[in-house]
Amino acid sequence: MSLLSFILLIFTFNLLTFGNGPAMIPMLQADLVDHAQVLSIEQLLYAFAIARVTPGQANVYVASIGYFLFGLSGAFLATLAIQLPGYIMLPFMRTYERMRSNAWVGRFTRGLTVASVGLIFAATFSIGIKTLGEPVTWIVFIVTLLTIVLLKWNQMLGLLLASLLGILLKLLL
Repeated sequence: MSLLSFILLIFTFNLLTFGNGPAMIPMLQADLVDHAQVLSIEQLLYAFAIARVTPGQANVYVASIGYFLFGLSGAFLATLAIQLPGYIMLPFMRTYERMRSNAWVGRFTRGLTVASVGLIFAATFSIGIKTLGEPVTWIVFIVTLLTIVLLKWNQMLGLLLASLLGILLKLLL
């Protein structure tokens, strides 16, 4: 995969998902991990996890992927590729605001939201099948789910606890 094809891929996926970072995961997994095999699932998850605990856009993790694949130039151009679609959409915002009350527009936006949730769920399921292969990973997964979803702890705290638990369990087992 060339740098140009990578940047065009990021630009296209970002445009298609309206900048929804988590919704890009299944597309990136299919293209970069499964098809082109230029990225490992661990690298994809690492980039996404770092982006979840740092300030900024939800799709900024693609800068890490760009860095993994092409160094600083890849990170810089990937960041540019995720920024550009937002600016391209600005002229359409005025039209959207005027048409927002239209039932068709409301259903279309709702459909996009539901499709994004479906994409995120598909990515979670696919990645889960590939990575939850041993008891330690299942324990860390369940603890993370409980702390973040049920107990509603801060994501950073949940990830920190999960990381410490994973280290501890690996040392003990």
